Amino acid sequence: MEPVLTYDQATATLQSTGSVTMTGKPALWSGALRWLFLALIILVLLLAVVVGPIGIIAALVSGVDVTAGTVIGVVVVYAMLAGVMALLVFGYRRQGAYKQIELSEVRLSPQGLTLRGVGPIPWIDFAPAQRMLVPAERSNGYVSRAVMPLSQSGFATVNQGLPPNLRGRVCPATGPIWNHVHRYIYVPGVEGLSQSEVMQLINKAHWMFEGARQV
Repeated sequence: MEPVLTYDQATATLQSTGSVTMTGKPALWSGALRWLFLALIILVLLLAVVVGPIGIIAALVSGVDVTAGTVIGVVVVYAMLAGVMALLVFGYRRQGAYKQIELSEVRLSPQGLTLRGVGPIPWIDFAPAQRMLVPAERSNGYVSRAVMPLSQSGFATVNQGLPPNLRGRVCPATGPIWNHVHRYIYVPGVEGLSQSEVMQLINKAHWMFEGARQV
């Protein structure tokens, strides 16, 4: 594991040696999404274990007739809850696996940016880090995220050249199910640094290795 660096130490290392390697950590959005899955799992459990039985007992006490249709209805509802629970548990476990990937080293070097086990991604393949409204990861609508938009060359590299199992590490896919594409690189978390400091450090390296070359 790489030593935890402060922003000043990471900047000094980058400027003096031409590269810096840091320990990754889960990004804010990633951790929040995992907690959301957990909250929904608890909610479904409460519905199935507490609210459902109480409702059934209350109905029986009040004298509601139990018919075949009633029994089938209860079975269908519990089958739906079981299906929802299976999807939530799958999402929670997948997010847990993604958390482990986020602990991979983050490296800035002349060859490019390495993050979440992918790279080095050439600096020419993406724009500097910025906050943007992007499609939400697990729902409709848009959310504010720290991202690096892919350039034309980066879009082709990620969506055509990168193995499918690695593309999701760059960023979640967006678009209709028949045309899922990856348009950004999500800014990684770095142990010891705030998200703003990570963005500044990446942009400093971007200018050093790509911006200066274009001047």
